[in-house]
Amino acid sequence: MQPKKIEKSDDRTITIVWSDDHESRYDVVLLRGQCTCAACRDEWTGERILLPSAVLPTVRPDSLESVGNYGIKISWSDGHSTGIYTYTYLRGLCGCSQCRPTK
Repeated sequence: MQPKKIEKSDDRTITIVWSDDHESRYDVVLLRGQCTCAACRDEWTGERILLPSAVLPTVRPDSLESVGNYGIKISWSDGHSTGIYTYTYLRGLCGCSQCRPTK
């Protein structure tokens, strides 16, 4: 799945419109806490090094940069910028009612 549009909707939200016209909205604090880089998650065990609860509620994306045809790199206001969020990973993080229906 490829994005048609990626933008900072506001200071707290990144929005992606996908090629199937599905719209995903991500809270930036939650997204920062889901980083999978080697500084945030052990690359061998997958265990979290950075606990999502340790992410400051004031964190904001400074910039979004495409990485090839497979993801984006987000530079954060807390100085972190090594994580790459693949499109597959981001689509899986979508928390809308269509992607995560309640039972």
